[in-house]
Amino acid sequence: MKITRCDILRATRPIKVMDCFVDRGLLPGGHASLPDIDVDYASDRRQEMKEYLEERYNVDGRQRVFSAGTFTTLKLKAALKDVARVHRVPLSEVNYITAIFDDNMDWTGLFRLAAVNRRVRKFILDYPQVIEDVRSILGQPKAASIHASAIIVTPETKDGRPADCFDFLPIRRMDGLLVSEFDGYAVDEIGLLKEDVLATKELAKLNATISLVNTHYDRQLTIEGITQQKLEHDKTYRLLADGYTHNVFQFSSPFITQFIQDVKPTSIEDLIAINALYRPATLDIGATEDFIRFCRGEAAPVYNYGCYEATKDTYGIMVYQEQFMSIAHTLGGFDLGKTDLLRKAIGKKKAELMATLKADFIAGAVANGCPDYEAEEIWHKIEVAGNYGFNKSHAAAYALTAYCGASLKANYPTAFYTVALQWADDKQIAQLMGEMEACSTARIVPPDVNRSGVEFFTDYSSGEIFWSLVRIRQLGVTTAEYIVAERERGGAFASVENFIRRIFGSRLRKCPDKPKESARVPVNARHVKHMILAGCFDKTEGLKSMTERLSVLRRAADMLGFTLEDKEFPAALVDKHYFWSQQQIAVSGIGSIDYRRIYDNSEARAQFKGRTAYLTLREAADSENEGRRVVVCATVADIVEASYSDKTSGEKVRFAKLCLQQNNETMELVCWNDFYMAHYTQITGLRDKVVIVSAMVRYNNYTGQNCLHTTKSSFLSSL
Repeated sequence: MKITRCDILRATRPIKVMDCFVDRGLLPGGHASLPDIDVDYASDRRQEMKEYLEERYNVDGRQRVFSAGTFTTLKLKAALKDVARVHRVPLSEVNYITAIFDDNMDWTGLFRLAAVNRRVRKFILDYPQVIEDVRSILGQPKAASIHASAIIVTPETKDGRPADCFDFLPIRRMDGLLVSEFDGYAVDEIGLLKEDVLATKELAKLNATISLVNTHYDRQLTIEGITQQKLEHDKTYRLLADGYTHNVFQFSSPFITQFIQDVKPTSIEDLIAINALYRPATLDIGATEDFIRFCRGEAAPVYNYGCYEATKDTYGIMVYQEQFMSIAHTLGGFDLGKTDLLRKAIGKKKAELMATLKADFIAGAVANGCPDYEAEEIWHKIEVAGNYGFNKSHAAAYALTAYCGASLKANYPTAFYTVALQWADDKQIAQLMGEMEACSTARIVPPDVNRSGVEFFTDYSSGEIFWSLVRIRQLGVTTAEYIVAERERGGAFASVENFIRRIFGSRLRKCPDKPKESARVPVNARHVKHMILAGCFDKTEGLKSMTERLSVLRRAADMLGFTLEDKEFPAALVDKHYFWSQQQIAVSGIGSIDYRRIYDNSEARAQFKGRTAYLTLREAADSENEGRRVVVCATVADIVEASYSDKTSGEKVRFAKLCLQQNNETMELVCWNDFYMAHYTQITGLRDKVVIVSAMVRYNNYTGQNCLHTTKSSFLSSL
């Protein structure tokens, strides 16, 4: 099928830019170097875009489009292993030493580590020739490969004659593709056009969500339509300001979520600034804290001479590259070419060029009426901003993409979460489910043998999203497809017995008269058992309580010939509601345990009086509860032991971090040394058990969230 420009989302604009450079001959000779063209495409259409480039520029039998080459270089860890092998250093010693190294450790880092690590220092002294040989090969090319995204397009002519890519630089063939012998940096020096065809799954997810909205809600939405509106929807900004940012592009980490909650954005300009500001360098210099204070009106922004227009949208803070370039142009008197030279000089840390540009800037600023001392101050800010300044057009594109996702979440949550769940990994699902319950009418329900399929199935009339069959433990795609095909062929399953007879047919011992089927049936007794535990037959069987699943299991076991072991289904637990919820969660990842009910019926409840109040994990996460002594009931999802060195004694102090889970909510419980050692045997055996524990709610600066801390008087009980 021929690919046209209309087939590719937003493909026309980058192609027109490329046409300008390529077809009009504005390449080598006309320009020293061309800007990179970095364009993000939907991840499921990236290959389509590459094919379009080849169709567009490979005409008349001439090859003009090919991939950029790249080279991996020798790093310290790999170089040391290679050299040590030549010198016959014992492998055990080399593995021990390199295991200590960071992946990106350099030559200086090696000797800094040796200053504090006796084992590394001894290795250097024992094998000096190895270390000397390593120094000579560090950073050398190790292997050639194909760049993941860079595509190069050569001009149509050279010296007035039609030209192929081979006329401009050496090309080789790798894995059936044409690849340059030069890397991207060398291509820039030659002056060829390079485009990074980047795959962004967020665009594919947005397209899938919009398709569902248009199909099920009879809308005519497009990404362009959402992002070209006034961008003043209170509902969308309120959703972000409340911290419901899971699966929103660039805004879903806990740290940036907290930043968004602090800023409380009300416009697209705020989202652009948030995207550009939340970078390591700006965090280090405190620009994010200043921005929050200015947004809240806690402090008045200060604008330098001649800088108001350039920085008014960011309260006087230089956030974007365009801002300091604008200041250099309007205040320093730089022409446009010189402002771009300034950007490159700062980015590449060219000291001599910077010194020259500084003198020119200060002279120009003073000539425009700026006091010389303030011109010095502004130049210093430009230098600092140049080290972290983010391209505003880039930040704007990302912010618009984020706004589009947040708008869909706010207005069409069922469609949004359907796609989010389909793309999510197991660790993300609990968070998505928790957020869904908190901010939308959409609901995830357990799998249903008559509704669920390979993907999550959504009933848009009720807002119910049925759990995927493939998410049930050990049920693969083939098994799920076989079950769905039988359902479509023979209609809904009437009972568990009906399901077993239709799926297993002649393989049942109670159906010896049926002829053997030639095709292999990809469903076994374990699959059926897990489906029952996951709740697939609850509606079909009309179960009123999860404890009734035991009778369904027994009937299936009788037909399929498996046994229910007492150790797997203890008599003391089979009448407990939470036991069946735990089984459902274990085999499918979905389920709801009534932890408050467990706590209310426990003997431990009598231990807590006065100011120790029961809270859910969601309530404990509220900033208003920081500093409170609380009691929680939850399942221990994970246990990690950690340690730190005591500053006074220098000894290692051990403590434990427990991940507590209440259905879709999680929180960290830190068991400090005194409590951990006093309850060591009990704590180390708590994984997957329900616990009742009292602790203090503390804010964690590292995670940006509340967590629980034990004290000497904390209480811990497990079920």
